[in-house]
Amino acid sequence: MTPLSSLWKKGLALLRSQVDRAGEGSLSFCCNICGAPCHTPLATLQRETPSCQGCSSTVRQRSLIYILSRHFFGHSLPLSDFPIQNNLRGVGMSDWEVFAVPLSKHLGYTNTYYHQAPKLDILDIPDALIGKLDFLITSDVLEHVAPPVSRAFVNIRRLLKPGGILILTVPWVPEGETTEHFPDLLDYSIETLPSGSRVLNNRTAKGLTQHYSRLVFHGGAGETLEMRVFSKAGLLQELNDAGFINIHIQGDDHLPHGIHWSDPWSLPITAEAPS
Repeated sequence: MTPLSSLWKKGLALLRSQVDRAGEGSLSFCCNICGAPCHTPLATLQRETPSCQGCSSTVRQRSLIYILSRHFFGHSLPLSDFPIQNNLRGVGMSDWEVFAVPLSKHLGYTNTYYHQAPKLDILDIPDALIGKLDFLITSDVLEHVAPPVSRAFVNIRRLLKPGGILILTVPWVPEGETTEHFPDLLDYSIETLPSGSRVLNNRTAKGLTQHYSRLVFHGGAGETLEMRVFSKAGLLQELNDAGFINIHIQGDDHLPHGIHWSDPWSLPITAEAPS
């Protein structure tokens, strides 16, 4: 049974989750990660801008929990109200610890890393994990995977059970093709120059030497070099080519939990492994 305090919190959030004209476009909502009541201008509800006064979660982070809850439980629950279902097995790829820790207490979920234990290299997956997952979350990770990235999409599909779901976010642009920054990457290293700038030195399969400057790094631990910028068409093609079905761009707002998409790009995507 859901605790009365939790029902009250959800009811309060539902009543207050509306645009407040008196506040010139502000929104009251309940964070579905930490449960904090929040009030923020709509203009701050950006994909990567912290907008929860409790845990500093972003729209992107709250959307992952929203999508997971909707898929398995039929409606949006705050993380604290997730049922205990240890048989529902999932993996995160360098997920945000603020939601990864409580999620592991409710579901059979493990947060993994590329650079530390528990480790998962999506380009070299363990046989013991193939076909074992009900869900996999990878949020702003695949833009950092070495090419060809198609191997990562295929391996994610292989990890999922038939009918298992991928919850995916990456930065993507609405037009054009995916841009690979280092299409011939093979044997490479990143060097820090005396000036403090970094360069990438690469030797291709044909033995050619390449040098790249003006590298783009994203925040976070581990390997954060931007390898590519996905396009919408390119991303959907990767998922199709990897054998996924029921591919959907998840761009719906859910104001009770502070999910409002200000731009029609870089939205979350879900895809399922075929049954």
